[in-house]
Amino acid sequence: MQPSQECHAFESSAIEAEGATSGPLPRRRQSAERRRRRTRWADALRSPGRRTDARRDAERDGLYVDRYRVGDAILLLAIVLINVADAYFTLDWVGRGGIEGNPLMSWLLGHGPFVFVAAKCAIVGVWLLFLTVHKNFRLARLGLKGLLLLYTTVLVYHVFLFVLAEPIPVVPL
Repeated sequence: MQPSQECHAFESSAIEAEGATSGPLPRRRQSAERRRRRTRWADALRSPGRRTDARRDAERDGLYVDRYRVGDAILLLAIVLINVADAYFTLDWVGRGGIEGNPLMSWLLGHGPFVFVAAKCAIVGVWLLFLTVHKNFRLARLGLKGLLLLYTTVLVYHVFLFVLAEPIPVVPL
């Protein structure tokens, strides 16, 4: 028997064996293929899960994960700490007679330092939570890195003001 004849003989025996079964094979899964559905953002709230990253490079963008990496935690901690330092230096600057440049934060500062710090931390915290959940989306990654860059720049400016700037004399009205 030549190789091409062996192949045809194998195919015909496989077809005969398939016809010998008593109907279709039973399905083991009740639902559609589980890997066809991507992980959704709410899946992280349902179970502790194990997924920290995509299994394949093609899945990497736009994937929600169950657990976060140490690098993600370090990035978040850095942003939170710089945010708290920004609040401290802002209160110091305003106490020396300066003004807050952000109109919303200036309005909150008018309600007292506690309201200012609480609202500042809450606003940044909510945005960090949102961006972290969506960290595998391009825009969220840019947002997290942009926040770090923005707050680092603001912190450098505050340190400059703290060290080099003279207190502003308060003129009574």
